[in-house]
Amino acid sequence: MKSKASLLLGLALVFGGMAAYMVKNAVEQQAGRGAEAAMLEVQPVVVAAADLPVGTVLEPAHLKVVDFTLDSVPPGAYSSIEKVLDGETPPVVVVDFSANEAVLPAKLSTGVLRRGLTARIPDGLRAIAIPVNDVRGVGGFVLPGDVVDVLHTSTVGRRDDQPVTRTLLQGLTVLGIDQRSEHDDEDAVVVKVVTLLATPQQAKSLTLSQQVGHLTLALRNEGDIAADDSQTVAITDLWGLDPSELSAVATPAPPPRPRHVQVIRGLEVVDEAVTGATDTTLITVKR
Repeated sequence: MKSKASLLLGLALVFGGMAAYMVKNAVEQQAGRGAEAAMLEVQPVVVAAADLPVGTVLEPAHLKVVDFTLDSVPPGAYSSIEKVLDGETPPVVVVDFSANEAVLPAKLSTGVLRRGLTARIPDGLRAIAIPVNDVRGVGGFVLPGDVVDVLHTSTVGRRDDQPVTRTLLQGLTVLGIDQRSEHDDEDAVVVKVVTLLATPQQAKSLTLSQQVGHLTLALRNEGDIAADDSQTVAITDLWGLDPSELSAVATPAPPPRPRHVQVIRGLEVVDEAVTGATDTTLITVKR
């Protein structure tokens, strides 16, 4: 009987000790979390309340404030909605925002309110328009936001006066097609003008190249950033012709021109052709 009581007492002590240990451990963990939370500092940051496309004129309803940890706050982030909207005119979105993305000054217009296409032109760059047709415009499949290479076909610099095609510029962004800077679908649209984003130097090259040849757009995959190092393509490369053969075919000898004789009869002057003669020298005969 005593042994049974001793056994029960021992079990009670063991389970009691385990329970006390578990309670102590839980209390210590909770205290640790509380201390860690107390040490974790946060800062309010203004974010987009929903997706904001380019050209959106910001209003309070477009924005909200959330807490960021100090080590995750982006440089230049706003701490209040009032600071974002502080100005004579409301700022305009110049780079698309995703919902809950921090609002940054670099993605907003500054100074005078900008709308439409001008809102898409970063400082230091230019919008340059070039004429295209359904062939040179990639069959109408070039849309705003696409990336293209510009090919130039001309006879400039060729001794044989034969046209060649070169890659003039690479990786230019399409800002607009005709009068549109946005697109709602992926349907092909045949246009007459494509507006490209370029540096001032590239804009000059595009302007001059239109006067001495033809421009064609080559559409790139949106993730393709590799440089095009392909060679210039000439007519001789298309069929593997020898340049001398091409020259002989492309520049045939001109047909012979008849010889003329100028006959003067008093005050009357008449030009007469001499049959069988090919010299173009003019001979004057007075009668």
